[in-house]
Amino acid sequence: MAILKRIVDRLAAEAKGRLLGPPPAQAAPPPASASTQAPSPAPAVPGRESPEEVLRRVKSKAEHGLKPEDRLVVIYATAAEAEDVAAIRRCFADIETQLRESDLAREPQTQRQLAKLTDVMVPPYVYINGRYWGARYDIETLTASGELEKVVANRLDELGPEARRIGKLRDSFSDEISVANVLERWRLGHILCVDDLDSWFEVDKDGRERFFHAGGEQSVADMQSIAETIVRDVADGTYEARWMLDPSVRV
Repeated sequence: MAILKRIVDRLAAEAKGRLLGPPPAQAAPPPASASTQAPSPAPAVPGRESPEEVLRRVKSKAEHGLKPEDRLVVIYATAAEAEDVAAIRRCFADIETQLRESDLAREPQTQRQLAKLTDVMVPPYVYINGRYWGARYDIETLTASGELEKVVANRLDELGPEARRIGKLRDSFSDEISVANVLERWRLGHILCVDDLDSWFEVDKDGRERFFHAGGEQSVADMQSIAETIVRDVADGTYEARWMLDPSVRV
């Protein structure tokens, strides 16, 4: 009888299992809350560099200097200095840069300005990236020492004593785009190129003060406010600005 009872109990248990079916699967754990999920990267803003790209660009400029398209050499001379100009051109033959000539015979006011700025009365005058670097023999000296390419690339911190003497770096002007520096250099007759348009101050032959900006003559009284606007726009990246010497440079 005991054996028969165990058989009956086992059959009853198996029948009950078939009626109830398999045990329900455990529910999946709830998804992690927003506070525990890893944040997704912020979407890129069209037209704006990431901090990493800005840092990479700044480091590259510090290591390699100006890009070839931003390098500018201007030779101020007359036809009488054609031989010197040809020799100067040969010095730059293997260096990537924009090379321009300005005929001082057609710009006597510019020649007077250059003589005053440099204390040199006789052309040619060679300006590299807006800075005076002497005449033929100075440029040939820089070439012979291997320093000319550094000058053109604006890697001035790498220059040796002789190159620094030629460039008079201790007496150089600041290229800072600040309100005070912009106003001071304008008054000295220097040219600020803003978004490919020249801005400068001059005194004409009648002693009248004149100020030119954004392609036209402006009021001298507005120089302060225009300088403030330039500084703000350059800081925001709206425009680029760099110092030049003369607005009437001809290729």
